[in-house]
Amino acid sequence: MSTQALSNISSQLSHLVGNLNLEPISYILVLIGFALLLIIIIGSVIYSLAKAARAVPSMSTKEFILLLLGIAIFLVILGILLP
Repeated sequence: MSTQALSNISSQLSHLVGNLNLEPISYILVLIGFALLLIIIIGSVIYSLAKAARAVPSMSTKEFILLLLGIAIFLVILGILLP
């Protein structure tokens, strides 16, 4: 096979790929990536909440008040950022 034949084949393939609209495929890949990130974040939040629920009964009063203070600060910041 000569280099001219390889050049012809590669140019034909580039024309086929060039005519394809790849934007919807990239959008789909981005959406899949965001969905995976969302699943990972939701899973880690559920795991953290389960660990916190197990830790609450063995907390001292000071640790429990600090936990409630941390939750309150988080909710205030969330309330400021969401609107």
